[in-house]
Amino acid sequence: MAIRWTIRFIVCFLFILALLAVPLDLYLSSKDRSYLLDLEENQLKGKTHLALLLVKDKMGNPSAPDLQATAVEIGRYLGHRVTFISREGRILGDSHRNPQDPPGSEDLSFRPEILAAKAHGYGRAVRYSKDLRSEALFTVLAVEKEGKPVGYLRLASSLEPLERRRSTQRRVVYGTAGVVASLAVLLAFLMGRRLRRPLEELTDMVRGLEQGEFRQPFHLVNAFETQGLVSALESLANGLSEKMELLEKETGELKTLMAVMREGVLVTDEKGRIILINNFLNEVLGGRISWLRRSIQEAFMSADLQDAVDRVLQGVPFQRTRVTIGRENPRHFEVQVVALNPSKRQRRAVALFHETTELLHLLEVRRRFVANASWELEKPLSAIHSRLEALQPRIPEEMKDLQGEITSVRKEIRRLILLVSEMLDLAQLDVPDQTREKREQVKVRPLLLEAVEWVKEPAKEKGLTFEADLDKVPADTTALWERPRIIQALTHLLDNAVKYTPPGGKIRLAARRVQPPDRPGERGLGFEAREKADSETGSDFLEISVADTGTGIPKEHLPRIFERFYRVDREYSRRLGGTGLGLSIVKHIIEAHGGTVEVQSEPGKGSVFTVLIPLEGETKIPARRRMLPPSCQL
Repeated sequence: MAIRWTIRFIVCFLFILALLAVPLDLYLSSKDRSYLLDLEENQLKGKTHLALLLVKDKMGNPSAPDLQATAVEIGRYLGHRVTFISREGRILGDSHRNPQDPPGSEDLSFRPEILAAKAHGYGRAVRYSKDLRSEALFTVLAVEKEGKPVGYLRLASSLEPLERRRSTQRRVVYGTAGVVASLAVLLAFLMGRRLRRPLEELTDMVRGLEQGEFRQPFHLVNAFETQGLVSALESLANGLSEKMELLEKETGELKTLMAVMREGVLVTDEKGRIILINNFLNEVLGGRISWLRRSIQEAFMSADLQDAVDRVLQGVPFQRTRVTIGRENPRHFEVQVVALNPSKRQRRAVALFHETTELLHLLEVRRRFVANASWELEKPLSAIHSRLEALQPRIPEEMKDLQGEITSVRKEIRRLILLVSEMLDLAQLDVPDQTREKREQVKVRPLLLEAVEWVKEPAKEKGLTFEADLDKVPADTTALWERPRIIQALTHLLDNAVKYTPPGGKIRLAARRVQPPDRPGERGLGFEAREKADSETGSDFLEISVADTGTGIPKEHLPRIFERFYRVDREYSRRLGGTGLGLSIVKHIIEAHGGTVEVQSEPGKGSVFTVLIPLEGETKIPARRRMLPPSCQL
């Protein structure tokens, strides 16, 4: 690792040095060349003016001596190439001319320096010269007499010395860069060597953290360059140590709690596979194999439980269902499934299994006892009532007190017979399969009218106004119901309305077809909008409401009025002949058909009982009390 760090330092230093040296060399070379070229031009221009003073009278004078010798002499004196050029661009004399070339043989009129001198009186150019065999600087002055050009004087200076100077300067720059690079390599080596030991120590300590050894001697690493890193790692190790201790403590407590729990706990991953199951539930499933990474359906063979878990994983916050485990000795559980949303992880599901086997057994024992006791009591009570009914006419008229006593006894016996009959009804309703077997296709409107006929005469005798609104139920509407039970439930509701509505009051029964509860697209619609949608779609539910203008029910009693033997006013109910089981029977009948019953009431204004029941079969309705059998809803 130290070698890698050293190489990295060296590469970084060299890269930075190159970034500085190369642009600096290019910049200095450009600036230096420009400066030297300007300096050379100024010197050459001055020499050109000096040469012009010496030959001004000779150029354009036919009687003047040969200009070739003059060019050679001036060129030797100035140390530059000197060229005399005619007005037409022909060479008249050149200090570097080949003796074999005749005068005027070469045309220089197209040269850039000549063209510039023609236009401005002075011209310059930098280009390669074959005669000088190097790049050269040319300066030209126009020679005039009486305001007219008679020729040109050109001086040329080789730029080879300038290039040599620049090369020397470049070698100095790169030599300096080389020295700096050597120092950088040395510095990088020393720094890598200095950092090697603390980095190796820190690496070993971090590996110790990975193995769970959080108590590492970070304070012993005292390198200046790694103080910040050491401090951060030490804080990290302390924080991890505290969190791991807390996590181990909580994990131990959780494992202990789950081990002693007598309820099942199960956790699934985002795909519905089991990732955690406690000992109790594992023993219930047999305890011989591991159920981890297996599906709910594979472990419990329950489509309802699988559907509940899938819905929670899809976003539903809570689901509740029932599951039975085992065949020879079945065990019954009520299961609540909730969502688990850990941070930075996908959604999971947690299922809690509450065993109801013993409760269901006790309820079955109670049901059988009530059924047997009711059956055994019904016949003797009926016999006693019949004998009293036959005995009462034989009592002399003067024994009026005895007549009244017998009448009172007969009334109480009738109330006991009704109570025994209703208790027997409840015992039968506690077995949903028996009621399901007796269902048949019935016409809804005639059934509702039959229930109305049972209470129409008592309502008329009491002076009540009775209305039946069945127009919103099509005449051909049929339902898969147990006819006597539905009539019994409706009769109980109507009979209660008659009993608790004072004379002059009003009772109204209304029915209509509605859409399934919580159907997508219908939430939030008002009554009229839903009624319109119901009429257009022809849904599979019937809503029946029984409204009265009676005494009403106080708010604190509403949650309990469907309990067995619960009465708002016991004395008043006893005087009316009530048993306290009527509304409980209604609730059991409606729920056995897959429906719900609710009540809204206000003291002094009356009550409204609303029944929602599927027309075909037992369609599941979201309800708060649908998980255990009706007998559990005490």
